Amino acid sequence: MAKSLNLKIKKAKLIKTLEAALAERKARYESNDKNQAKHDKEMEAYTASLLKLIKSGKVEFSDVSEYNRYGAHSKTKVEYAVTVKVPKSLAPQEPKSPELYPDYKYRDDKEAIENALRMLEMSDDEYVSAGTIKSVSQYL
Repeated sequence: MAKSLNLKIKKAKLIKTLEAALAERKARYESNDKNQAKHDKEMEAYTASLLKLIKSGKVEFSDVSEYNRYGAHSKTKVEYAVTVKVPKSLAPQEPKSPELYPDYKYRDDKEAIENALRMLEMSDDEYVSAGTIKSVSQYL
C-alpha cells in the first residue's frame, strides 16, 4: 500500500520560489536574440571555413545540378545544388543550434505563474494545500 505524502509548505516560500522561476524564464526568453546572433556568427565562420576548403581544392564534388525550386525562378540568377565530400580530418565542426525559448511557451508559462502568484497572494492561509503545490510544481 502506498503511503500518502503530507506536505506543509509556507505560502511565502512558494511565492518567493515562483517569483524566482518567473524571473529565470524572463531572462531565458530575453537571451533568445543574443543566442541567435551568436549562432549566426558561428555559422558565418563555419560557412567561410567550408568555402576556404572548396577554394583550396582539397574537397571532392560528387553532384552538381541546377536547383529548381517551385517559385524560386529568377531572370537574373541561377541557383545550383552542390554536394561536396570533405575528408573528416579537414571538416570543420558545425555549430550547434541554440536552444531557444519559444514565444508561445514563454507566454503560457508566464501567464500560468502570474495567475498562481495572484491566487496565492489573495489567500489568507499560512500554508499551501497539496492541490495547489501539485498545480504549480511544473514551474518550480
